[in-house]
Amino acid sequence: GGMRPARACAMAVASLASPHPPVAADTARLSTHTQRRCVSAARGRTMVVAAVGVALAPRRQSAPSDSAFSLVPSGRPGPPPPRAAAVVEALDAALGDSAARDAGAALGAAVAAYLWVKLFDMLASKDVLERKLSRKVIHTTSGPFFMLTWPLFGSAPSSQLFAALVPALQAVRLFAIGSGAVANENAVRAVSREGDKRELLGGPFIYTLVLLVVTACFWRTSPAGIAALSLMCGGDGLADIVGRRLGKGNALPWNGDKSFAGSAAMFLGGFLCSLVYVWAFHACGYVEVDASGACARLALIAAVCTAAESAPVTGLLDDNISVPVLALALGAALFS
Repeated sequence: GGMRPARACAMAVASLASPHPPVAADTARLSTHTQRRCVSAARGRTMVVAAVGVALAPRRQSAPSDSAFSLVPSGRPGPPPPRAAAVVEALDAALGDSAARDAGAALGAAVAAYLWVKLFDMLASKDVLERKLSRKVIHTTSGPFFMLTWPLFGSAPSSQLFAALVPALQAVRLFAIGSGAVANENAVRAVSREGDKRELLGGPFIYTLVLLVVTACFWRTSPAGIAALSLMCGGDGLADIVGRRLGKGNALPWNGDKSFAGSAAMFLGGFLCSLVYVWAFHACGYVEVDASGACARLALIAAVCTAAESAPVTGLLDDNISVPVLALALGAALFS
């Protein structure tokens, strides 16, 4: 009798798979049509087995992006930083990463910062702005204004240090005026509360030191650093401005010196400032997380810092220290 089809197919497949197959006598008698049918069936089984193997094999899962409502990162590496904005790319292509570029950017930022403070010096000296308002406007705007200059610097390792020179020079200037080594009554009038030059060695000097440390250690790639400066400047500074004007009749139950209006201004000012800069630096290609992914975490940082700023510990710890340190600690935990 004839050979069973399954056996014939098996032998035909074996003969195809073996480089030097032994040819059996009964296999040789298989018709050409039967051999073709066996080979076709064997190929079909091979494809089925391969498909099953692919289906059962462990798959590599893509890293999910952080949700807008997640308070902690997923733990997996996120997507690569976005492509830089066209303006930043053009700036990098034209200027490169040379030390000359960074020195020029630092000089330009330092001159701009000086002129910015000088503007409010002049307004205070001409009584266009009252002294307290002038001081708080400088407090609120100087940090964000300086952050606007960060894209002017290159991406070399030394670029960050050149940027840190700007607040370092301002700190030296404040120390010289506050210690009496340099006389500058306009600066004292604009920055101090009571017109005493020694006040410049307190909050204003600490403010510039925080700018220096955050720039040197975190800079434009860190959402934590952005949040720290935003809450110290846009948050804490705005809280005083709004609280003095709209805080009457809505004092906080746990601290009569603070108001709901001032606390709301601090939360909204600090949160929105940090959100805008995360969005901007993400668009520039510096920050990996985008504004939607950072939104909930920035709101939490702003809420905790606002609560800490409202605590009845006035005089024990300067807000220029407590607020940015707390924001950095929370930011490091939430964005790690």
